[in-house]
Amino acid sequence: MKGLKSAVEIVSKVLEWAITLCFFVILALTIILVVLRYGFNESIIGGNELMEYLFIYTTAIGAAVALARREHIKITWFIDKLSPLYRRIVDILDFILIALINGVMIYYSIPWIRSVGRFESPVLRLPNRLIQIIVPIGCGLVMLYCAYLILAIVTGEQSESEKEAAL
Repeated sequence: MKGLKSAVEIVSKVLEWAITLCFFVILALTIILVVLRYGFNESIIGGNELMEYLFIYTTAIGAAVALARREHIKITWFIDKLSPLYRRIVDILDFILIALINGVMIYYSIPWIRSVGRFESPVLRLPNRLIQIIVPIGCGLVMLYCAYLILAIVTGEQSESEKEAAL
């Protein structure tokens, strides 16, 4: 389990750095585009489109990283009232449901990418599949993190709601 945990941490760090890089490019592009637009009445062709695509990537990857860090949205008032055993059961069911929802998104996104992915983006002329492919990739990462977190709970790692209840 320790080897798997370190592999998950390495993957999470790489994804976090990718998100940070995307956000840095978004920030830099935003500043440059505003200065060019209002200072020089110019623009970078495709700059706004690139920012949109980077935002899509950060959202898809960020959802996986947030789940891995257990920082996903949750309301724990009811779960905090449960015994540790039932908290673990609810946590496992939670991760199963999150994985199932992401599995459904992968299932429906593949035909969607096949049908509209061949078209090019308006300005950058990139095939849409390059942008849309992040949907099944992000959902796949979420499913892998769910499997890891379920395994961690089953093998005796402390669940998140137990950690919160201990505080």
